[in-house]
Amino acid sequence: MKKPELKKINFKPGFLKKYDYNIDDVIGVKGHDRFILYTKKKLIRIYRGSLKSKALLSTYIPIEHAIFYSFEIEKNVIEKVDLEHFIETKVYEEAGVDETEKYIIKYKIIDSMKDEKIVTVEVIIVPAGFIENGYKDILDETGYIDYISFPAFAYKALYDEQIIQKANDLFVVFLYDKVFLTFYNEGKLLSIVTISGGLDKVYEALGKLKIKNFDISVFEKLLTKKGVNSFKYTNAEKAVLDIIQDEFLSLVNIVNSQIEKIGLKYNISDIDRIFVTSEYGNIEGLKEYIQKIVGIDTFGFDFYEEYNLDRLSVNPFLFLGMLEAHNAYRNEDQEYNFSLFLRKPTFLYRPSGRLFLILFASIIGMGIYPAYLYFNGMSYENKNHILQSELRKLIVDNAKLSGQIKNLKKQEKNIMAEREKYAKDIAFTKKFIKDIYQFKYSYIPKSSELVDITLLMNKDNVYLNHLNYDNGVFEINVFSFKDTQIPNLIDDLVKKGFNVQTDGVTYSDKKYKATIRIVE
Repeated sequence: MKKPELKKINFKPGFLKKYDYNIDDVIGVKGHDRFILYTKKKLIRIYRGSLKSKALLSTYIPIEHAIFYSFEIEKNVIEKVDLEHFIETKVYEEAGVDETEKYIIKYKIIDSMKDEKIVTVEVIIVPAGFIENGYKDILDETGYIDYISFPAFAYKALYDEQIIQKANDLFVVFLYDKVFLTFYNEGKLLSIVTISGGLDKVYEALGKLKIKNFDISVFEKLLTKKGVNSFKYTNAEKAVLDIIQDEFLSLVNIVNSQIEKIGLKYNISDIDRIFVTSEYGNIEGLKEYIQKIVGIDTFGFDFYEEYNLDRLSVNPFLFLGMLEAHNAYRNEDQEYNFSLFLRKPTFLYRPSGRLFLILFASIIGMGIYPAYLYFNGMSYENKNHILQSELRKLIVDNAKLSGQIKNLKKQEKNIMAEREKYAKDIAFTKKFIKDIYQFKYSYIPKSSELVDITLLMNKDNVYLNHLNYDNGVFEINVFSFKDTQIPNLIDDLVKKGFNVQTDGVTYSDKKYKATIRIVE
């Protein structure tokens, strides 16, 4: 008979966890759309609760808000340079960005070239100002966003969650002024291509027909309801259909030429599937139209259908971002997270919490030994009282038993000697307790100084790595994520009256670091 298996239960109290969130539930927010994805149940639902919850909170960057840049580089050069600094320099010099603006730069090195000595670096550039101001409605409610995704990186989650099987895939998004292509090779990003000119070409061509009341909203409805599906048009609308099909034929031919270029440049034989959508959603009949022209199986962006029991209208890019957020936190990989406003850790993992633990441990440590000495002294006092009682009894017995006076005097002498010994011990113990008491409370001003330092660190968002006190000098090893935060802390300490010394601020591992010495 098979023994029942015992399940291992991992229990960790909430206050001991670094972050208080549930990575299996993800809330996705874009504008007024709010959904929650239950990854274990494979279920997506409309979300009506507070955004500030244990579920991960995610959103995404619309493609039109990003800048795309790619370049080729020899492998042996990568090994010789600081790659992040090298890429940042090339972006500001060659990508046509505003040199006065700050950007968030994410990149992917593609090692699948036919020329094995070269790799391609695909770079996504997003203005930091957009991240800081574009999600204000969410941040006003929560103060944090756990994950901000970008579609080109988020497609990988489809393979990780086995929503689609690994193959050579092309994801096509028709935007108003461009076409955005993302190639994946067996579940890995291969190439990002942007084509100038998109749905605007179709819109402008239709504008020449001088259709009454024709505007962008009518155009959007026309594409999503009728698109390139000839069965949706009457004979009177044939001119409209012809223009739409002709313009999309031109766009699809450009896409097809990019497919051919990919085959020449990378180690990839053919594209197995095409997934297509637009900024307006699925265009009626476009899947079949593309498949007919290029001869490749073509599908829409309905990746969430297996999760969508309620038949909700879900933004596919929001769904992709929710999937990617779950996978990123599950795999502890935040490489492609564009969020600048991550959730704060629980109290014990914040600088103030760590300092609290240090102070608490110090106070407990200083209190244990004095307490031991105190109770040991009490024991000696009790013994002394007993001896005093015996002495008084001996004196009374001495008066009554004069015949034994010599023996009693001898005993008295011994007892007095022992009493003197205990008296010396007691005097030493009292003096030692007094010294320890003075030692303990001499640190009260230092505790007050530590509290002031802690408050200033919290104010300036500076984090503690290590604290040491020696010979009248506090040595604090700190780090921050912005270049202004440590200098602000130093200024605040000086204004508070502290004598501050430092060797300067360094930058490594995406952190600003410094050692600050405060001399009493």
